[in-house]
This record gives sequence, structure tokens and C-alpha cells, in this order.
Amino acid sequence: MNTDYKLFALDVDGTLLERDGTLSSSTRQFLVRLSKQSRVTLATGRSVSAASPWIDVIGITTPVILYHGAVVYDPVEKQALHEEHVPGELARRVFAAARGFPVHPQIYRSLDDPLVYVSKMTAQIEAFFAREGLSGKVIENEAEVLAVEPIKMLFIGDPTELPPFEDELRSVAPELTIMRSEKKYVEVLPPGASKGNALAWLCEYLDIPLADTVAVGDQMIDLSMIERAGLGVAMAYSGPELQVRADAVISQISELESLL
Repeated sequence: MNTDYKLFALDVDGTLLERDGTLSSSTRQFLVRLSKQSRVTLATGRSVSAASPWIDVIGITTPVILYHGAVVYDPVEKQALHEEHVPGELARRVFAAARGFPVHPQIYRSLDDPLVYVSKMTAQIEAFFAREGLSGKVIENEAEVLAVEPIKMLFIGDPTELPPFEDELRSVAPELTIMRSEKKYVEVLPPGASKGNALAWLCEYLDIPLADTVAVGDQMIDLSMIERAGLGVAMAYSGPELQVRADAVISQISELESLL
């Protein structure tokens, strides 16, 4: 394998990992070969604790993009290089608006707090925590939790009922980034936060031109980095809206080798 690309930014769930949440042997072997020639990093919505197992398994030392771009994190020094938060007043507006909809809220407060705060522990949230290896705490004092400006908020709901909820959030907090990360997940991020902006920040930090990067994802929340990278790649089971705006479409990460 020979490539002139200097940085590969890979989404995790649905992209790097198989649909069952495992890392295939072909992907693992490809990443070993790729890491000998280029920098490899993750660009994920996961928190530090949820991403760390895969950072360790793959042996990533390049700073990673977490919380859909709200944080750029150095896994070697174990510290944030770049970090953004949802302003407190806007977070309170969002949380208040969520009470009027059948959604299950989660609050990710800070990098040094591994807990995810929830209004109540529902089956949907328990399944999400099990998938990502997270631990949660039921909010006893909402004002105390939201007194710390959160990194992000995530809401789980029925995909058919989420559009009016998204509209309401954009109405009460138009400054925030509000995106659907998966069909049943609505993510609320700091103003201007995106994987694309975080990739640009990381490239400047590493002194790598954006033209020399490859970005791969499977959801519309990955579009910003797919469009900004030198080579933007969508997964084959992503929606047509993403595929049509990508430079290439692949079925698994190891197929990148044929594009290089």
C-alpha cells in the first residue's frame, strides 16, 4: 500500500466498527498497514470513556475528535487540546424544551466527569449505555447539573417523532448545533461544533493540509468532515444524501486501500 494522504479520520460506530459493534480482522489488519504510512485518528460522537477502548485496541496516538467535534483529545497526554461547551443558559432552554416531548435526555458534563446524567434510567438509555460502555446517574438536582456548561446533550426518541422536537430546539436555541447522529439520536452541540471544524483545527495543529486528509463516515453528522477532507468517503449503508456528496463509497474500511 502506498498513499500520499497524511491523516485518516474515521468515524467509529457504523464505520470503523461492524454493525454488531465489533472490529473485523480485515479492518484491524488494514489499520496496522495504514498506520505505518499515515496518521490514523477517530472522529466520533463518543465521550472519552466510550472511545478509549478502541483508541487502546487500535493503538492510536494521534489526537482524536470526540463529542462530534466539541473536543480534540490527546490520548497520549490524556488531555483536551481543544474543547467547547454548550452555554449554560442555552443548555437550560434545551432541557426545558425537552420536557414537552417523548425523548430520553442525556447530559455529558465535562471530560473529567465520566458519568452521563439522565432524568431517569429508561430501557432506551440502558441499551445505549451498554452499547458504549457508559455509566449514568439520575439527576437529583437539575440546576446543579446544568450549572456546569455541558460538552453536549443527547436525546433518544422515536425517529418519526423527532422532527418536531428538532424544530423546537432550533427555535429556542438557534445558536447551537443540532444534528441527528443516528435515526433515533438527536445531538445538541456547542455553537459551531462539528467534525469538519474539528478536523480543520486538528490539521492546523498537526501542520497537515486538509487536502492531504481522508475522512470516512456513515451519517449526515459526518458530512462536514467528508466535505472538508481531501478525500471524503461514505459507507455503503449510509443514506443517499451523504453518498451523493462524498467522493467515494465503500462497504468496509479495508476497501479504502483500493482508493489509495
